[in-house]
Amino acid sequence: MPAKPPIRGTVSVDVHTRPDSSPRGPALHPDGTLRFTPGAESQPGRSVADGDLDAIRPVPALAIKVQPAPLVTESPTPTTQPIEYYRLATSDALPAADASGLRTHKGRRYADLSDGGIVLVGRDADSGLLRAALASERIASGPVMLRDADSGLWHAADDGEAISVPLTETSLRDWRTELDFSTGQPDSDGLFSHDGKRFVVIHNHAYQALLDTQASTPAQKVWRIVKATDPVATDSENVYHASRSGASRAITRNAQNAWVLVSPGLTGGMRRREMAQANREILLQRYAPFAAAHQELVDSVTRYDSLWNEVHAQAEDNDGRTAALIAVEVHLLKHIKKQTEFIQSLVDNKDWLIHVKAGGVYKQELHTFRLDRVRYLNRLMAVMDFRIAPLFAKMSTENCKKMITHLNKKLKLIEDRQGVMEQVRKASPGAEPTLIELSQEVPSAERINFNKLTLYVHLFADAPDHSPNATMPSLASIDLITGELKNIPERSHPLALMLTLDQIRSDKSLFAAQLPIEGAKAEYAREIIALVEPIETRIETRLNDLFATFDRNTELPSLDQNIDLGFLPPRPSDSVTAAPPVTRKVFRTRRHGTSRILIGDTEAAADGSIVIKVANPLQPDGPAERYEQRHGEWLPVRPPLSSTPKPQLIAEANRLLVDVEKHSADARAREVQKDNPTEILEGLEKAVDSLREQARRLENLENAQQDTEVQGLIERLQSAADTLSAQGHGVLVRMYKNKDVLDIMRLNWLIDHAELKALKTVDRKQLGKGRDKSFLDVYSIRDRADDAPLWEAHFHYEKHISEPLSFTIKGSHLKTLEQSKRGSESQRRDEQAGLPHVAIWRQTFDGRTAKRIFALASEAAAANLLIQSNRQ
Repeated sequence: MPAKPPIRGTVSVDVHTRPDSSPRGPALHPDGTLRFTPGAESQPGRSVADGDLDAIRPVPALAIKVQPAPLVTESPTPTTQPIEYYRLATSDALPAADASGLRTHKGRRYADLSDGGIVLVGRDADSGLLRAALASERIASGPVMLRDADSGLWHAADDGEAISVPLTETSLRDWRTELDFSTGQPDSDGLFSHDGKRFVVIHNHAYQALLDTQASTPAQKVWRIVKATDPVATDSENVYHASRSGASRAITRNAQNAWVLVSPGLTGGMRRREMAQANREILLQRYAPFAAAHQELVDSVTRYDSLWNEVHAQAEDNDGRTAALIAVEVHLLKHIKKQTEFIQSLVDNKDWLIHVKAGGVYKQELHTFRLDRVRYLNRLMAVMDFRIAPLFAKMSTENCKKMITHLNKKLKLIEDRQGVMEQVRKASPGAEPTLIELSQEVPSAERINFNKLTLYVHLFADAPDHSPNATMPSLASIDLITGELKNIPERSHPLALMLTLDQIRSDKSLFAAQLPIEGAKAEYAREIIALVEPIETRIETRLNDLFATFDRNTELPSLDQNIDLGFLPPRPSDSVTAAPPVTRKVFRTRRHGTSRILIGDTEAAADGSIVIKVANPLQPDGPAERYEQRHGEWLPVRPPLSSTPKPQLIAEANRLLVDVEKHSADARAREVQKDNPTEILEGLEKAVDSLREQARRLENLENAQQDTEVQGLIERLQSAADTLSAQGHGVLVRMYKNKDVLDIMRLNWLIDHAELKALKTVDRKQLGKGRDKSFLDVYSIRDRADDAPLWEAHFHYEKHISEPLSFTIKGSHLKTLEQSKRGSESQRRDEQAGLPHVAIWRQTFDGRTAKRIFALASEAAAANLLIQSNRQ
């Protein structure tokens, strides 16, 4: 039997790079901050890794040409022996034929031939059909045997005969799956899809099927039923590979659209010579629309080049440039739509295109086209940013809303891009470095959402000249978390994340208070909260991941710990004309009694000291906040003292002193009402700052030291500031002593300020049996002021004799009094039911905190012994 010739016709792909005359694309800032650099251009001939990560560069064009290979004539190959080679004389010793038309003797089966005699037969492992065999053979090598339905006798199939037989439930029993597609609809191939695999339904049972590309033709497909447990069934492309182990059954659909068993030796039941003659013509005809569609893409790229050159020909900030950018944007939308349709057509016609583009060419082309689509999506977003840039000149309400609409469009494009990148990642895991590079060409979805948040805060404040950071202090910290956190050492991440989280929650409560109020502010507040909540979740998850790696020797950061880290950002361009990057600094500052994490550029002051400039995120080139180091802290640069008449300063000082009691009373009332403690503290600290600033202005008066009245006012101002500050400290203490809040960091802060005591109430109590056995120590954490219990600290040990610091990390944590009463089983049930629970990083003990609790307990025990001794 002659061997099957290879598929005729191939498609070759020529990939060539554009000359340096290619237009240059727009560039964005890697951090994705809402800003714009007119005239920023990518450098031709450079890779993204070498230069600006946001530079959008033209993609090399792809030219595809169909080059049908000459038909390969069939070469003579060894053929199967004719049926005469296997024919045996009929023997009376053989039993009569059974219902299947076969005689069985000593485990062997024989078929009666229609032209006389019998033949030994064996089952073909690939097709399940019967073949003639020799007694000396383990695997049947003869021609396929077919049974005549009328006479029940058998004959050998010849090369011109389509071999197909009905499929029976019995013959396929071992191949069944448990899937039920009775409510589904088959695709154009008559197959069903599930979990990335394809299935055929025969006699109401589902079977996994793979495409046999070698046996299929453009006119008729052949599929292989396989067992899911065999290696052959694991192909991610659902293509049959004979080199992989596992049995199979070849099937196809006949003229009545019914599934039948076929012999793979005769491709799809088609005569070989007929197939060979039809292949070239059919393939060329079917591929013609693809070639035309690709030429449209090539022409579209040329048109894009021309339109982009028109943009460069326009002067900055004029209507002509805006119109040219709109034309580019519209064209890119059309181009990407063509790309999408073209790629989908490749996927939809994969079953026959893989014949045309053999040797991995199909996969390589699809990979290239998908990456090209990602690049053009990036380019579209960059052009959109260019068009929207003039709106930053005036941050009006209308312009802010337009920019939010613009950002929403970009988010949709980012989502589309992510879908394409996932397809590339799944098909080509080795493409990950390229995908990372492409994802960095434009801001991430997280940075786009940060920009939306900034705009909504700006709208909420309704103050065009006001930095959004003043309205929402946590905004600067969110900027760090979503942007340059990766540039600072990981050891500083926990504290930065924790402070940011607390500041976010404080700010969120302010916006939540606006929700019941009708109007635009309430709507802006609702949008702000919706954008902030995913950031909260991300920070919580990151903190849990970080603290899960901690052991007993790891020390948690302190709430009072300083943050002061400088770093050089990635160089935006390696052009010789580019200025070297400015050192940036992440630092902690305290404003109005609360901490903030900020990031800014360093610059030298007139006296040579270092100043940090924190820009307005909406106007990076406008007025900025500046911070200087005083008394070991980064604090806002004080404004220069103006010359103010003494009577005016004295009058202002007296007014501030009169308001002190008002501030104090207001804070007490708000605390009784259980208002947000952070807001109460900020209100007091703002008054403190005003008092101290007024004292500084009085000290600057000429002969102030000799002026008794002035000195008296200065002392009264400073004393009032200290009083309000002490009141604010008390608010903070009471806030941190909230019995319903578990927070190891706050616990340490209270210990630092001598506000707590501890008593050991349970000593190595055995819990559980066998493998679940452990020993429990319990410490009651109490308020030093009135000895009231606040929380309980539980430490679990594997052995009764374990050292105190040898507690198990997973079983040792801070608990509320209510939790301690209910027990651990009740808590686990709550968690399983999805009820709120405390994050691991807020309640799990580190070695340092455990030592401090043990020390407090020892101190209390010693004090009790002393009291008892004195009584005796």
